[in-house]
Amino acid sequence: MKKLIFVFLLITSVAGRAQQDSIAYSHEFDFKEGVYLTYYQFKHNLPIPVSAIVSSYPKTQLDFLTEVTDQKFIEIKDAAGNTQKVESSTLWGYCRNRSVYVNFNKQFNKLNTIGTLCYFTSSVTCSTGMPDPMGMPSTYEELRQFVYDTKTNKVYDFNVKNMEELLKNDEELYNKFMAMKKREKADVIFVLLRKYNERHPFYILK
Repeated sequence: MKKLIFVFLLITSVAGRAQQDSIAYSHEFDFKEGVYLTYYQFKHNLPIPVSAIVSSYPKTQLDFLTEVTDQKFIEIKDAAGNTQKVESSTLWGYCRNRSVYVNFNKQFNKLNTIGTLCYFTSSVTCSTGMPDPMGMPSTYEELRQFVYDTKTNKVYDFNVKNMEELLKNDEELYNKFMAMKKREKADVIFVLLRKYNERHPFYILK
């Protein structure tokens, strides 16, 4: 695993020296298809390409990356022709058809909004809080909203309290947000996330 990461970090460091310019993300940006071992590879648009993935599943299928990341291990052939096994659960994510999927809560979830603050939804297992005397499941699945802060590489529940913290380094947006009533804040957090991303662009290597 260490050898595999070294090989691909070597590739990315060479690419980084060759292309110093970065650009602000926009909807027109063309993400390359492949899997990301790390956040670094996502930010630099340098995934391990589909051609380097070893699988019996046809690579021409649109759901190829979904299928291979559903397996416990993904096999990758490095530049020297050696095949390494990587646990899918350790991947940062992958890109398919220009859409980016982040590994969170043992699932690969599509980033619906990409920016310095990314937005996505994920299914979460919740407990009812009490055992069922009939032996029925005491858990249920709930779809929740999350925000991924690319500056800290951390995921937060997408709610008013966390947005108050995430907006603190933008004094103007933060002051406007804090001047609102609680109900107003809940109604505008998504709008403010977009405004924050406009004012603080997410830069990617060309």
